[in-house]
Amino acid sequence: MTVTKYHIELYKKVGGDVDHLQRIGTSEEKSIANQNIIVEMEELVSNLELIKNGMTSNQYEEEINAKLDKLCIDDSIIVELKKLKSFR
Repeated sequence: MTVTKYHIELYKKVGGDVDHLQRIGTSEEKSIANQNIIVEMEELVSNLELIKNGMTSNQYEEEINAKLDKLCIDDSIIVELKKLKSFR
């Protein structure tokens, strides 16, 4: 599973909501792989908001940053992901 620019735009389109993706997405957008990535992205965005608000330990922040490095195709995607807002 790798987050790309396509997934950033898809996340914005559906507000990070997999149910919304099912209602308005194309067949390609509704794939199980895309659904899984959107769910993972929403979790990451929520965690990044906790980090930004100083509500996590340094160790947790390091774990999330390692997860970002593993899941995102490159550093530009990490930057974009950090700009996203949780829609929950």
